[in-house]
Amino acid sequence: MKKILLGAMLFSCILGAVHTVQAQGKFMDKLNKFAGKEDDLGRYEGANYIIDGNGSVTFEDGTTQEGTVKFIVSTSMTDLKFVWFTPANEMEPKQLGSKDVKFFTVKNKTFYPIRMKEDDISIGNTRIFMERLNNSDDDKFKMFFLRKLEVTPKDFAASKPYTLSTGYYVMLPEFKNAHEIIDITFTPFAKKMSEYLKDCPEVSEKIKDKKDGYKYNVFKGAENNEVFLRIMDEYNKCGK
Repeated sequence: MKKILLGAMLFSCILGAVHTVQAQGKFMDKLNKFAGKEDDLGRYEGANYIIDGNGSVTFEDGTTQEGTVKFIVSTSMTDLKFVWFTPANEMEPKQLGSKDVKFFTVKNKTFYPIRMKEDDISIGNTRIFMERLNNSDDDKFKMFFLRKLEVTPKDFAASKPYTLSTGYYVMLPEFKNAHEIIDITFTPFAKKMSEYLKDCPEVSEKIKDKKDGYKYNVFKGAENNEVFLRIMDEYNKCGK
């Protein structure tokens, strides 16, 4: 009898653990949808994701050069601090660091060196290049699109050893560094974001009242990206 009870208890524990893992798995699947849009700007080349083509580099001193740009996205965040640039009428590419480049353009996209909130305690220049999504340097609400390569889980490695991980970052006047949209800074969303944008009541009130298209839902995943983009666009047009 004791063996039967012990077996039943053990089976119950295992079953409970399985259900817990399944529930956690579904929850994590939803959280993973916070990742950014699918990206077809570049191409996979070995252990890298390459974005290249004709473009330009604008340096910190304000000068701009036309040429060929090559941005290498790898599994190392360090690589995101550099861009390869071959000036027009030259043959040899030059590696330029984020400390020297104000921004560069390639394939009609503009990339800026951005320092993330996660790097608050790091030493030195840790800015990495991200695509800017807002329209102007003068915008108060800026958003950036991060690309980073990740090693694919072993279960899928046979067909695709690497996958591109993407995400959205926000820069507001109050922020020292850019914050990812899932950062605790924006929680609770209706309260925090409406306060950040209170100088534009028509947008702030929509957020505060949780109007459709202006509310953040942890279970909506990638839909939250569109919420931020919509708010950014409307806020930057406010009063213009």
